[in-house]
Amino acid sequence: MKYLLYTRAEFLRGIRYRASFWAQMASGLIMTAIQWYLWTAVYRHTGSIAGVSLQEMLSYTLMGRVAAGFLAEPSNLRLAPRVRQGTIVHDLVKPADLHFQLLFQNLGSAAFRLVSTGLPLYVALSVMGILHLPDARTLIAFVISLLMGYVAVFSTSFVSGVLTFYTKSGVGVDHLYTVVELLAGMYVPLQFFPGWLRWVAENLPFKAIHYIPMAIWSGMTEPGEVVSAVLSQLLWTGLMVLLCRIVWKGAIKHLTVQGG
Repeated sequence: MKYLLYTRAEFLRGIRYRASFWAQMASGLIMTAIQWYLWTAVYRHTGSIAGVSLQEMLSYTLMGRVAAGFLAEPSNLRLAPRVRQGTIVHDLVKPADLHFQLLFQNLGSAAFRLVSTGLPLYVALSVMGILHLPDARTLIAFVISLLMGYVAVFSTSFVSGVLTFYTKSGVGVDHLYTVVELLAGMYVPLQFFPGWLRWVAENLPFKAIHYIPMAIWSGMTEPGEVVSAVLSQLLWTGLMVLLCRIVWKGAIKHLTVQGG
C-alpha cells in the first residue's frame, strides 16, 4: 500500500532527531512523577473518589502518559500555513489523497513516539510495580481501542485544519483543542465531571480519543462492558472519518489561495 511508505518515512525521520527524543523522554518522566505524587496525595485520606480507586486512577493517568505521544494532536498537518501561504496546491496535484496521506504520515511519527518514549516509560513503571499488564482479552481490546483513538484524534485535528480553508487562519480553531482534550478525558476521567458536563462528554465523539482506551486498560470499564465500549468507539470513529471525507470534499470546492 503506497500510503504505508509515508508511515515508514516519518518513523525513520524521528530516529534522526535525538535531541527531540531525549527532550520528550525527560518531559514524560517529569509529568509521570508529577501525576503520581498528585493523585497519591489526593487519595491519601480516601479509598475512592467518584467510584474510582487510587489504583484505577494511577493506571488511567500513567498509561495515558505512556500513550500520550501516540494520541497527541498531530503536529505535522500544518494545513493552516499551507492554505495561507498557497503551498496547499502542491499537495493537491500529487497522485495521492491528502487526507489519507496525512493520516498514514502522522501514524509514523505517532508510532515512533510510542516506541521510543512510551514503551520505555511503560517498562519502567511495570518494573516499579505501578502498572500491571491486564488479561489477554482486555489487552486486545485496549490495543484495538488505542488504534481507534489515534484515528479519532487525527480526524478531529484534520477537520479543524480543513476549516482553515474557509477561515484562512487556524488560530481560533486551534484554541478550541483545549476543550477537546478536556472532553476526551485527558486531564481527568469522565467520572470526575459534574453531571451536566459528563452528559455532554458522553454524547460527543471526543471520548473515543482518550477516555475509552484508558478506561478499558485501568478497569474503570467493567469486563462485561468492554465490547459495548469498543463498539461505541468504533461508531464514533467511523462517523469522524466520514465527517473528514465530507468536509474535505466540500473544502476543495471552496478553496481560494492567498499568496504562494
